[in-house]
Amino acid sequence: MMSKTNIQRGFTIVELLIVIVVIGILAAITIVAYSGIQQRARDSIRTGDISSLQKALELYRVDNGIYPSVGADNTGYAVSSLAATLVPTYIPKLPNDPNSRLTNYQYVRGSAANAAYGIRISYESKTACHLGVGNAGIGWWGLQAC
Repeated sequence: MMSKTNIQRGFTIVELLIVIVVIGILAAITIVAYSGIQQRARDSIRTGDISSLQKALELYRVDNGIYPSVGADNTGYAVSSLAATLVPTYIPKLPNDPNSRLTNYQYVRGSAANAAYGIRISYESKTACHLGVGNAGIGWWGLQAC
C-alpha cells in the first residue's frame, strides 16, 4: 500500500503579519497625505474669501471715500461686524473660516485720515498673516504680510 502524504498549502503566520504591517504603513501614509490636501484646500478657500472681501472694501471706499468703520480705529473686530455695511450692496455674504476651530477673519481700520485697513487670516498649512492697505511691515497684529 502506498501512503498518502497530505501537503497543506497556505500562508504562514509570519507572511500574514508582514502583509498586515505593509497595509498599515500604506494606510498611514494615505491618511497623512489626505489630511495635508484638505488643509491646503481650506487655505485656498481662505485666500479666495479674503480676495472677495478686499474687493468689497475697495468698492465701499470708492463710494464713500474711506474704509468702513466698525468700532474704534486701530482695533481688531470680527469680519462679521462688517455685515451691516457691506452686505448685500458690496458683497453677497461675508466669508466665514471653513474650519470653525480656527479664529475667524479679523478686520481693523486705521484712522480715517490715513486710509488703511488690515485683515488677519489664520491658515492651517502656513503661519497666520495679514492683508490690507497701508499697514506695511508687521501690521496691527504683529504678523507679517501674506
